[in-house]
Amino acid sequence: MDTVLFLLLGVVILAIIVGAAFLRPWLNRSATAAGERAGRRFAQEQVQRALAEFGTTLRIHAPAAEAQAILATARQTRSKDFLSLGGETIGIRFVEPDDTVIRLLPDGDAMLLRVETFREYMGFPQTAPLWKDLRSRVTAEAEARGVPVTAGPSASYSRGPLLDDRNARWSRDA
Repeated sequence: MDTVLFLLLGVVILAIIVGAAFLRPWLNRSATAAGERAGRRFAQEQVQRALAEFGTTLRIHAPAAEAQAILATARQTRSKDFLSLGGETIGIRFVEPDDTVIRLLPDGDAMLLRVETFREYMGFPQTAPLWKDLRSRVTAEAEARGVPVTAGPSASYSRGPLLDDRNARWSRDA
């Protein structure tokens, strides 16, 4: 009886060893596929959040010179992140100075501050929090000067061709 028990135990151990050799590659493929799906889902969620942030615009109800002064003051303390690209154009830097390009444009009796283009890094835009920060700084500076700021029209964007293996530049829809 003991011999049969040891024989059965040996067969079970042998089956586990042989089964593990075949099971490991299958488990690795399954885990890799699940990780890739989760990564794509995460990137898509980040893109949607960024599009909502970048689509938010501000109307500064002031003449062009005063709106430019408000913007200049708002970006002063973070001039490393918010760079002047000339005229009424500001760049938000993640890696390059023009990763996100923002313009201050006339809009009736006000000035409109909006994102024109932005670039993806690592599969999704990285500068949305900086754009939100700049908007809040502009709003605070305008309020300190007694200048009203309201929400402007929402903007939408289209993804351009790939710049590398997975990243592209997005442009505002006309």
